[in-house]
Amino acid sequence: MTDNKSLIINNLECIRKSIPNDVTLVCVSKFQSVEAIRDAYEAGERHFGESRVQELQHKVPLLPKDIHWHFIGHLQTNKVRDLLKLRPYLIQSVDSERLLQAINEEAEKQGFIQDILLEVHVAKEETKTGFAPEDIAPIINTIRDNLHNIRCLGLMTMATNTDNEEEIRRCFISVRNINIGNILSMGMSDDYKIAIECGATMVRIGSSIFGERVTQATSITHRTLPKAVFFDQDGVLFNSMPYHAKSWEWAMNKHGLPFTKNQTYRNEGRTGASVIQEAYRLIHNEDAPQELIEAVYQDKSDRFIQLTGGQLPELIPDIRKVLGYLRDNGVQCWVVTGSGQRSLINNLENTFPGIFSGFITAFDVVHGKPNPEPYLKAWERSGFKKEECYVVENAPLGVRAGKAAGLFTIAVNTGILPDSVLADEGADIVFPNMAALLQWLKQ
Repeated sequence: MTDNKSLIINNLECIRKSIPNDVTLVCVSKFQSVEAIRDAYEAGERHFGESRVQELQHKVPLLPKDIHWHFIGHLQTNKVRDLLKLRPYLIQSVDSERLLQAINEEAEKQGFIQDILLEVHVAKEETKTGFAPEDIAPIINTIRDNLHNIRCLGLMTMATNTDNEEEIRRCFISVRNINIGNILSMGMSDDYKIAIECGATMVRIGSSIFGERVTQATSITHRTLPKAVFFDQDGVLFNSMPYHAKSWEWAMNKHGLPFTKNQTYRNEGRTGASVIQEAYRLIHNEDAPQELIEAVYQDKSDRFIQLTGGQLPELIPDIRKVLGYLRDNGVQCWVVTGSGQRSLINNLENTFPGIFSGFITAFDVVHGKPNPEPYLKAWERSGFKKEECYVVENAPLGVRAGKAAGLFTIAVNTGILPDSVLADEGADIVFPNMAALLQWLKQ
């Protein structure tokens, strides 16, 4: 029993009162302790949602066998075999044909039929994944005709991350109207009541039950240091994100695009053009004119220089010690950044003389983070094996890019977002600062 058992029970009682009997509650237990899950179980809950295979492997043997485990996070194809060995009750986040094929092949090998939901992408955010609504019917036909070890029970979606209830409602209604299967999983702690109004038959609620999650560094160990480490720039080398946040907020609002500091941190790592494009689409539901993109980004860049006085922002504490330790131990250090801020990039060599073996910037790639291209390009140029390379990131989209590139990805939380946001994107390990990372490297 945890100290928070009474809180969990009270939260569950309140939530149950707001959910009709025909709506299934999935308690999102990712990053929660076994004890907290057991408290919710003893309060009568049986459906729990996890987002990382490794965490699920740890929890399943320690908890009652009649728990219905839902996998709700982004699933990589190389994790499918391990997940299916656990016989999940439902995989809710099937977001690509490639993943469908992998699940079907592995379920056939293991001799059972896996129940799934298709994830539908209707949010006005490029960072979310899933099938387009118009692709659902052909995918259902493919499953019926060719994928006989998969049973699709319905759909799952996430609404746009916004306070605009009409936009949230639009997302949910657009998925309800597809009308596939008996399960419609949509709605989380902040918007589940709207989702139920719009027809949800299943809701996924975590923080409103367990409270805010705290993710601690895991006990992952390695016998040797890597041969190359790919460092993001903003928020990892320089404490530049506060200046970027103020610059983005000012420039966006100047051009009639509401934007907040929190949005800057959540979009960190993406190219400037894609950030502006998404903000514009959210309001106008169409692509932004190229001249507007150029004007906003120019204003943002000018404001950044004004705020910093044309000088480099201060370094992230202890980053010199981390870089020095790696250099002294023969590890190559690279910079992989989505930044096009030349005032920062041009001064990297002067600030860190003799440290970096190479640079990948916004000028070297077609697709910025969260696309894996920047980290794949760094890996290819390094000449090492993937298992010999690490990524060090501070941003959720950067973590996603590192993981999508198939690289061991370390998150150091130097910003304002909770650790859980970085872990949700698949970070292999999360540290609170560079000092903790350095200690881990030395061990």
